[in-house]
Amino acid sequence: MKAKKVKIKFLLSDLDGVIRMYLPERVSSVEQKFGLPSGAIFAEAFEKTLLYRAVCGLITDEAWRSEITKALSKVCGEKVAVAAITEWSDFSGIIDHRYLSHVESRFSGIQVAVLTNGTSRLKSDLKTLGIENRFFKIFNSAEIGACKPDMKIYQHVVNELGCEPSRDFVCR
Repeated sequence: MKAKKVKIKFLLSDLDGVIRMYLPERVSSVEQKFGLPSGAIFAEAFEKTLLYRAVCGLITDEAWRSEITKALSKVCGEKVAVAAITEWSDFSGIIDHRYLSHVESRFSGIQVAVLTNGTSRLKSDLKTLGIENRFFKIFNSAEIGACKPDMKIYQHVVNELGCEPSRDFVCR
């Protein structure tokens, strides 16, 4: 008996660490330039409660960065913290064009959607990177109000796409 051929409708990709990359050495150079301890920016930016509030849309990207600045001010003073976070923030990442080319050639004819734990700045970042129109749909946790790995965000995607995950899409 022949196996039933399945027609995949969607490819769901993560953004950060897959399509968009951040360079750890860039953060290190900002910390070095402003005399911050190694890892200080990430320690504040990725503090679990603060990051959760930003990626679930409970605070704006601007408020998130302001909180990071306020925390760093205790280490290096307000003027240095503002300058360091301003420079750190002036980077939207780099695109893995090889991955995008692979997806476009390997999954030609399949609608590509992105699901990311992003902040309110995501649309601006994608525009800066020139990829805001490369995807069928972009799902941003800050707009949805839930973030990965919470099942609510995946249920939102399934509902929005009107699909059945086991039949209609591939995750990358």
